[in-house]
Amino acid sequence: MAEKIDFVITWLDDSDPKWRKEFESCAAKEKRIITNNPCRFRDWGTLKYWFRGVEKYAPWVNKIYFVTYGHLPKWLDTTNPKLVVVKHEDYIPAEYLPTFNSYCIEYFFHRIKGLSEKFVYFNDDMFLIDSVSPERFFRDGLPCDIGWLRVYYTKPSMFGQSVHLALDLIRANFNKKEAISKNRSKWFSFSRLTTSKNNLKYYWLPAFSGFENHHLPQGYLKNIYEEVWLHGKEDLHRTCSNKFRTYGDVCHWIIRYWQLASGKFMPYDVFKDGLAYNITEDNINAIKDCIEHQKLKMVCLNDNEDTHQFEEKKQIILNAFNKILPDKCSFEL
Repeated sequence: MAEKIDFVITWLDDSDPKWRKEFESCAAKEKRIITNNPCRFRDWGTLKYWFRGVEKYAPWVNKIYFVTYGHLPKWLDTTNPKLVVVKHEDYIPAEYLPTFNSYCIEYFFHRIKGLSEKFVYFNDDMFLIDSVSPERFFRDGLPCDIGWLRVYYTKPSMFGQSVHLALDLIRANFNKKEAISKNRSKWFSFSRLTTSKNNLKYYWLPAFSGFENHHLPQGYLKNIYEEVWLHGKEDLHRTCSNKFRTYGDVCHWIIRYWQLASGKFMPYDVFKDGLAYNITEDNINAIKDCIEHQKLKMVCLNDNEDTHQFEEKKQIILNAFNKILPDKCSFEL
């Protein structure tokens, strides 16, 4: 492979007493009500399958940067030459620490020492379940993504507002028609007729009204982070100064949106080989079938308030992963 591509994954162990103490202390100072909803942090026991999947299905990866508060899984072999453990204090400026705001954790990836210019970001609920090539994530030096215009609607919420603020930042820095005209072939193509028809419908709106979002591993360029910080420093500083997600934060999707608006992407239908599931009673069998029969190349398994009978569903998912990834990998002790 001519160019290095790294993977970045963020992980949290909420049972760590040191983390828990800081979390509760900061929450008390800010008079935050700590939700006891277990879906926020509970452990599905699937992390080892993330590493097994990467080793088996993406052996070409250069390095894996494992971003953590400081705690580590007991089974993780930190001597693996491909693994780099990154603590928050290693790359996030001290003025923002400690942080329990995932946006802050994500906004400083470009400061991680040694991270290659091209990297793929995974949440710890995103898994490879079949072979992927480097070209799935980067082509001609640019990240692969779906350039799909839409109008972003959402019910009033903290997260919804954060997305709208990200779009405000895009509109302040890009003229939509000029931006799309410079990269017309990426937005309109006979080979991507469905997307092109959709984009034509929204092209006539005066400004970027939104983009189709996905919850799958995404390729990024470090220089885009630097651009966003250059043009949106005040907004990002305000966001990162908040210990917890807060109204007025700018969603981390701004980085991906900036890549799209600036034309620094290669068109790819990410939905043809990946899907995000909110785990429920209605789709647990579909999830099991998708993993066991490798119907896609990657999946996101999202815990949520509608995920009931946790232990039962956890075992179904672990059994499914074990069908395709039964052997320990070199990242396990």
